[in-house]
Amino acid sequence: MGKQKGLTLVGVIVTIVVILFIIAIILPAISTCRIDIRGRVLCATNLKGLGTAMMVYAYDCDDNYPQLPGTGPWSKRLGFDYDNATPDFDEGGAEEKVSRTITSSLYLLVREADVSPKRFICPGNDDKKWYKRSKPKKYIEFTGENTKSLDPVELWDFGAKPHEHVSYAYHNPYGKHPAGAWLPASFAVMADMNPWFDLGNIVEPGAAKEPPQIIKLIEDMTPTDWRPSNSVNHRKKGQKYANGQNVLFVDGHTSHKKQPNVGVNNDNIYTFWSTEENPIEQDKQGGTAPTSRSAENDAKSKDDSFLAI
Repeated sequence: MGKQKGLTLVGVIVTIVVILFIIAIILPAISTCRIDIRGRVLCATNLKGLGTAMMVYAYDCDDNYPQLPGTGPWSKRLGFDYDNATPDFDEGGAEEKVSRTITSSLYLLVREADVSPKRFICPGNDDKKWYKRSKPKKYIEFTGENTKSLDPVELWDFGAKPHEHVSYAYHNPYGKHPAGAWLPASFAVMADMNPWFDLGNIVEPGAAKEPPQIIKLIEDMTPTDWRPSNSVNHRKKGQKYANGQNVLFVDGHTSHKKQPNVGVNNDNIYTFWSTEENPIEQDKQGGTAPTSRSAENDAKSKDDSFLAI
């Protein structure tokens, strides 16, 4: 009789062990991929909802996007108590010329457009259990706490530390070129947090290609070359760079972009042009990083998107 063909018991056991080993290797990668996609989609949904709210706001405000009343300068700290129920922004009023935060402009969407404060948190930065592999969480949802027991819609900012409650960057509304519904559809008005800001603090360039960086244009650039200038919102623990950011455009659509030079005519949305006079591509796509909240640190043209906080 011929020998029987087939696997022996030992062979079956070895095969099962090999299969289980392969599964153990593949499953974490699949899980991480699903986490990244889920976070990216939820983040894009947040921005899409904020874009819709901004359109509603603009419809009632002569096409202007949210901007806190008054004439005061852009600042990290609001120049009056966020739970002041009756600020006077009129000419000569007590709050007419006080400093204004970008977060307070965004908070107008909570006051006037019934937007939940949790929509201002990128899911990649929250404390949901499926992000346990991500970097430590910086941002937490603003719950409306205040010393005067006011309703959240009566407040003027995301609490005493507003930068802990907003993880998106918004085109500077206090400069020479504030955003509005009249801008080109490709103008970026909001996106994942600008890498040059960390909880409201302006940061310096990273060392040895650590983010953030001003990118010098070279021939045949790829998305990989731009990674040091991306937002860090979706950077996972152990990663040096994030693979991109979600961006909200004036026409209301959101899109995940692998590099930040995605504004009008390839404008870098996280920097401002290096010059107003005859800017070259490096001035627009590389641009200049903010070093303060002075008037000089601002968009140089109506086509220059500068998303900040």
